[in-house]
Amino acid sequence: MKPVWMALPIMAALLAGGLRAQDTAPSFPAGEGQAAVQTACAACHPPAIVAGKRYDADKWAEVVDQMIGKGAKVSDADYDVIVAYLAKNYGVGK
Repeated sequence: MKPVWMALPIMAALLAGGLRAQDTAPSFPAGEGQAAVQTACAACHPPAIVAGKRYDADKWAEVVDQMIGKGAKVSDADYDVIVAYLAKNYGVGK
C-alpha cells in the first residue's frame, strides 16, 4: 500500500503543473465579439490557429460561412459581430 501513497504527491504535482500551463495559454484578445468567437470558434480551434490568419472582413465572412457549413454554431445575431471581431484583430496588416 505504501507505493500508492508515495505516488500521490507526484501525481498531484504533475496535474497542478498542467493546470498552470492552461492558465497561461493564449486567448482571444479582449473586445466586443470575444465571447462569441470563443464560443463559436474555440470549440474546434485554439487561438493560435486563428491568430495565424490575416484576412479582410469579406474573407473572414467566407471562413465563417465555411465553418458554419462544417457545423459551427453561429447565431444570426453573432455572425456580423464575429466577422467584425476577426477582421479587427486578425485583419490584413495586423
